[in-house]
Amino acid sequence: MMARRSKFADAAERWLKKHARGKTVSSDELWNGLVQSDPELCATSENRKTPRTTCMRDLRKDERFELGERKVRLRE
Repeated sequence: MMARRSKFADAAERWLKKHARGKTVSSDELWNGLVQSDPELCATSENRKTPRTTCMRDLRKDERFELGERKVRLRE
């Protein structure tokens, strides 16, 4: 059985393919883009107080992304 993907990873992959194909972006640029494209996913709530931290953690665990020095890149 395949592990379920993070909603953040799915959203980040969509955003990067649309706005930064083949490029490295800052984590700030990615997060701001996700806030625009998926506001309900990025909103804080009683159950999720630090969605940005959760997002970056999930991307670090996903082999399709390269993260380091506050930069994010989708592996091609």
